[in-house]
Amino acid sequence: MIILPVVAIAITMNGEANHIKHHEVSLVHPNMQHKPKPDDVGFFLHDLNLTPAQNSKVLMLLEKERDLMEEDREKARQVRRRIQEMALSDDFDKHKLEKLIDQSLVIHKRYALTKAQFSHELFEVLTEQQRQALKLKMLSFNAPFPG
Repeated sequence: MIILPVVAIAITMNGEANHIKHHEVSLVHPNMQHKPKPDDVGFFLHDLNLTPAQNSKVLMLLEKERDLMEEDREKARQVRRRIQEMALSDDFDKHKLEKLIDQSLVIHKRYALTKAQFSHELFEVLTEQQRQALKLKMLSFNAPFPG
């Protein structure tokens, strides 16, 4: 039996090697990439021609939201870390793990509520015309590419 080296397997039918360029390889796990989501109202505000008054209100809301969310983010990190430590420890306790998971669910629920309230507050800053434009942009963001 002949075992071919890995390089031989990578050679195409015409004899050229299949080389993947370093810049073509994504080093970030697909689930970890930060992509705008349709519920991220703030992402879509930049094209709505906000007035200076609207811009200042949006900035104030962004600062408020950042402060509220940071506390929950830190709590979520701590709970995730404790779950991971427990999963990899010799003294695994299912009851304690369930309590940590319940804490995580409470944090995520509060986070989702805060995010929805924040999106609504941003939406209230807009004029009716801007609201309609925002809705169209958010819908078109999810639309499949033609063809």
